Amino acid sequence: MSSKVKLSKEAGQKAEAIIAHHGYSSLEELVEDLIGKEYDKIKSGDNKEELASKLSGLGYIS
Repeated sequence: MSSKVKLSKEAGQKAEAIIAHHGYSSLEELVEDLIGKEYDKIKSGDNKEELASKLSGLGYIS
């Protein structure tokens, strides 16, 4: 699947900074990595409410 996404100038500049800082070879590599990380979060079932519940159960937050 190949898709094209238009980014605002500001988003493009931020992406370029992230690419330079983390050593990605391209915008495509950055996007694929970010999508993979978010997908893994969804599949693992960790979301903010679940995490808050876990931390509360451990006594870290009330």
